[in-house]
Amino acid sequence: MKLRPTLVRSWPYLLAALWLALGLANLSRGLSHLGPAYRRWAFDHHSYSDLLAMAGDRYFRGAHPFPYLQDRIEYPVLLGFALYGPSLVPGGPAAYLATAYLFLAACAFASLALLRRLPGTRPFWLAATPALAYYGGLNWDLFPIALLLAAVVAFERSRPAVAGSLSALGASAKLWPVALLPPAAALLARRRERSALEEGALGALRSFLLVNLPFLLLAPANWAYFWRFNAQRGAENSTFELLRLFPRLAHFTRDPAALNAVTLVLLLPAVALAALAAYAAGPAEGPERMKVVRLGTAFVLVVWIATNKVWSPQYALWAFAAGALAAAPGWLFALHAALAPLDYHVAFEARSSRGLIRFFDRIYFGEEALRSLAYLLFALWLGRALWRAARDAIPGEPRGATPSPPTAAGAPCACSRADSRSASSAS
Repeated sequence: MKLRPTLVRSWPYLLAALWLALGLANLSRGLSHLGPAYRRWAFDHHSYSDLLAMAGDRYFRGAHPFPYLQDRIEYPVLLGFALYGPSLVPGGPAAYLATAYLFLAACAFASLALLRRLPGTRPFWLAATPALAYYGGLNWDLFPIALLLAAVVAFERSRPAVAGSLSALGASAKLWPVALLPPAAALLARRRERSALEEGALGALRSFLLVNLPFLLLAPANWAYFWRFNAQRGAENSTFELLRLFPRLAHFTRDPAALNAVTLVLLLPAVALAALAAYAAGPAEGPERMKVVRLGTAFVLVVWIATNKVWSPQYALWAFAAGALAAAPGWLFALHAALAPLDYHVAFEARSSRGLIRFFDRIYFGEEALRSLAYLLFALWLGRALWRAARDAIPGEPRGATPSPPTAAGAPCACSRADSRSASSAS
C-alpha cells in the first residue's frame, strides 16, 4: 500500500523516460552513418537529429570552433552553446549524442517537476505524448521549454526578477519563452505593482545582456546571423505552404517580407488578448488570476507556432507544454498525440531519397492542412478558456454574465507572499 503514492508521483517520469529511451534507440542508429551521407540516410530511415547533423558538420572531425566567435550558428546564443558543450566530452560521436541527449532528458524531467509545482496543470500532456520519443532529441527545444516553465513557477512564487531572468534566458535559446511576458506584465500593471514590474524588466534585461552582449560586441555579424537567417526564410512546411496550391498566391511562399508581416498581424491580436485578459483578471485574488496568466502564455505559444512561416516537427513539444500549462482536455491531447508521429513520418518521407510523398502531393498538403486545423482548434479552445477564466476572475462578476469594464484598483501584489505560501502547500 505504501508504494502507491510513490508510483502515482513517479509515473510521469517513468513514462517520459520510456518515450525518451525509445527515441535514443532510434537516433543512435545514425552513429553508423555519420559523414556527408548522414542526412540522406537519416531521412530515408526516419531517424534524423539536428544533434548529429550539426555536430557532424562542426565537431566530429576533431575541430572545436567556439560558438559565434569562430562559428556562425543559426540559433540564439544559449542554443549555440548547447550544441557546442557536448563536443568537449571525450569519446567521439557516441559520447556526444549520449551527453546531449542526457541533458535534454534532464530538461524534460525538470519540466515535469516544474509542472507539478503548479497546482491545476496537467503534466501528463508532456509525459504521455509520443512526441517525446520522436522529437526529444531532434533539436534542443526541451531546453527552452524547461526555462519557460521555470519562469512561470518563479512568477507564481512572487519572484518577478527571477521570472524575467528565466524568460530572457529562454528567449536566448529560442524566442518563444517571451510568451509569458505580455500576460504577466499586464497583470502586474493592473494591480499597480510597479516595483515588481520593474524588477521583472530589469531581471530580463540583465540576463539577456549578460548572455548576448559579449558576442554582439566581439562578433556582431555572427551573433546577428540568427536574425538575418530567419528574416530571409520563406514558407517551410508551415500553413503558408498551402498557398502553393493556388497559382496566384504561390509567389507569397517565397516572399519573406510579406510572410513576416502576415505572421506579425496574426500574432499581435493573440498577444493583445492574452494581455487584456490578464489585465481584466488583475483584481482577483487566489489562483484565478494565475490561471489567466498560464492560459494567456499557452494561447500566445500555440498561435505563434501555428502561424509561424517556418514549421519544424519538434515544435509539437511546445504545444504539449502549452496543453500542460493550460490543463487542456484529454480529447485535444489525443488529437495532437496522434498527429505528432504522423507529422514526423510525412515530413521525413518527403525529404527522403525515395521522395514517394512528392508523388502524392495530396498526402503532403493534406497532412499540412490537417495539422493546421488541429492547431486552429487548439487555439480556439485556449482563446475560449482564456476569455472565460478572465470573466470568472473579475470580482463580483457572476458566472455566465457579460463582464463589466475593469476599473482601476490598487489591490495587493499579483503574486503575494501569502499566495506563494498557499500555492507551495497545495503542491
